[in-house]
This record gives sequence, C-alpha cells and structure tokens, in this order.
Amino acid sequence: MPQNQKRSHASRVRDLGQAAKSRAARIRKIKVSQGGLAIGVILLATFIGAFLVWRAPAGQQQEPADIRFFQIVTGSTAGTYFPVAETIAAIISQPPGSERCNEQDRCGVPGLLAAVKSSQGSTANVRALAAGRADAAFVQADIADWAYRGQAMFAGEKVEPLRAIAALYPEAVQLVTAKSAKIRSVEDLRGRRVSIDSAGSGTQADALLILRAFGLKAEDLRVEEIGVSNAADRLIAGTLDAFFLISGTPSTVVTDLADRGLVDIVPISGPPVDELLESSAFFVSHTIDAETYAGIGEIATISVKALFVTTTRADAGLIYDITAALWRPGNRPHIDKGHEKGRLIQLETALDGISIPLHPGAVRFYSQAGRL
Repeated sequence: MPQNQKRSHASRVRDLGQAAKSRAARIRKIKVSQGGLAIGVILLATFIGAFLVWRAPAGQQQEPADIRFFQIVTGSTAGTYFPVAETIAAIISQPPGSERCNEQDRCGVPGLLAAVKSSQGSTANVRALAAGRADAAFVQADIADWAYRGQAMFAGEKVEPLRAIAALYPEAVQLVTAKSAKIRSVEDLRGRRVSIDSAGSGTQADALLILRAFGLKAEDLRVEEIGVSNAADRLIAGTLDAFFLISGTPSTVVTDLADRGLVDIVPISGPPVDELLESSAFFVSHTIDAETYAGIGEIATISVKALFVTTTRADAGLIYDITAALWRPGNRPHIDKGHEKGRLIQLETALDGISIPLHPGAVRFYSQAGRL
C-alpha cells in the first residue's frame, strides 16, 4: 500500500475510533423507558464495526451510510437470553468494511450491524416489537403464542404481526421443592405453600396450566405470587414449600439450593402431561439430565423453546439472509463457543415448539434447507 494511502487508512481508522468513543459516551447517558420496558444499550456492535474497519484493507471499505442496523431485545444481562443474543448478533453482523469471507469462515449479512439490548423479558419484548421499538426479540414460545392469539396476559391486545425466525434452545419447567417437604408429585402440592411466580408472568400462566392438567386449581394450594429470588429465600427460611421456574438449565438459583442439599425437583410427566402436550403446541417433552443439579437424578418434565422472533414489518429478503447466516456451517463453531446453550441451537430442532407463523423470509430458507 502506498505511503499516502496508508496514512489515509490510518487516519480514517483513528477518526472512526474517536467517533465510536464519542457515541459510547453519549449513549451511556441514555436510559430508555417506554411502556415499562427499561433498556440498556449495548455498545459491543459499535466497537465490532470499528474493529472490522480497522482490519479491512482500505480498498474494501464502504461508507458508513451503507450500514443497516438491526436491534434485538432480550432479557436481563444476568440471564441466558442476553449472552446468547450477543453471540447471534455477532455472527449475523457483517458491517461495511468487513473482510470478504470464505465458505468455512464466520460470515454474516453484508452491511448488517446487529445490536443487543437488555429488557424486562419476553412479555416486554413482544410489546416492544408491536410498538416498533425493536426489529427482533427473544421470546418464550408460550408467550409468543398467547400474544399472537390475544390470550393470557395479552387478552384484548392481539399481536398478529408476530412471526418466528427460529426456535433456539429449551427452557425447562422446573418444580423445585424443599427437601424437607417430601413432595413427590404435582398432586402432592395440594394444601402446600407454592409460588407460581409473579402475576402476569409466563411462568405463572404455565404453572396454572400444569396444575389444571393434574386436577388442581389455585384455590387448592396456598399460592404465593413472588419472583424466583424471593421464592428461593422463602424456601431457605422454611416459609415456602415449592416454586415453579422456567429457565434454561442449570439455573444458578437452583444450583445454589441443590449444592446446599436443600431441594428436590419433582417430575412433571404422565398422562396429564401427554394431554397437555396435545392441547398446547408450545410445550415440548424434556429431560433434565442427572447431576445437572448436585445429588439430583434424571428428571422428566416439559419445556418451552426460546424463540427468535420478528414481525411482518421486517423485509423478507433481510430475514432470509439472517436465517441463512444463523445456520451457516462456518458460523457453527461460534455458536457452540459463545454460550453453553449454543450447543442446543440446532437446525434439526429449529422449528420445534413454534405455534405462531414463520416469517416469509424464514419459510423460504427452511423450504430450501428441506426442513418444511
């Protein structure tokens, strides 16, 4: 590269780095709070873009105006959605200035820069999509179903434009009980002190469906409506017998309780569950492997999938490209290494537990891949 071109390239990289720092300083001051959705902006994508421009030859660079931004809302930074979404955002991004990739390389959508935001979770994410405040989201399959049909917490507010891109990994329904309570089955919850999670949560709606399948109503239990952290504290204090939790396994809360020898996990299986699987397409049979939690053997239960969703507003060509990038063989190692749940994100199960329509762009990809 001629000396003057080297200086030009170095100057441009320096300017971009300064612009990124300036933008970071501005965005740190921003806190978006709309409709109860508190969102912290993640700046990783900005610095990825700056890095890619730095490493690209000057002749391959494009103007910043060519960038297409794609915003994904997830969940708490302490949860699973957020880091998994970071991995996916990284592999589908290929902003202007990136090096051209070969078939075996990590390769995203040309010109795309995906950014990840934290949020209050699935329900808030659906409402952010409905309001046009995000391009895509991670959402529990059951909540996506209720939103699309206008049921449960979405009664009277159908989100008919909601569309699926892929099912990612299972989130297990875990009925965690105090070892001292000697609860062996769902039926044993009758008369016990049980948390079904916070009012309006997906966990509570699922817990009520499960109880109903086993012939129990909320009135048959001493119900508490508290979040999982409070439920764990109450169980340790001896003022709660059990709580429902839906999460990827292992859950840090349950791991802590199991390490202290305080809990059992009750199976959710049998004929009542078989009927539930028939009536609720978003539930999937699931097994929690032995020793996922210390001292606890294999547990048969059910799960809901974490879905990658968007809306009908998203361009079909873009969603096709994003879906293709998600399942591109060269991107596989990055998914596997990005988060422990990455190994469960597989093309073979990409349509499991989805009960809402696929986006047309995703339909095109899965049809070509022989999955439909």
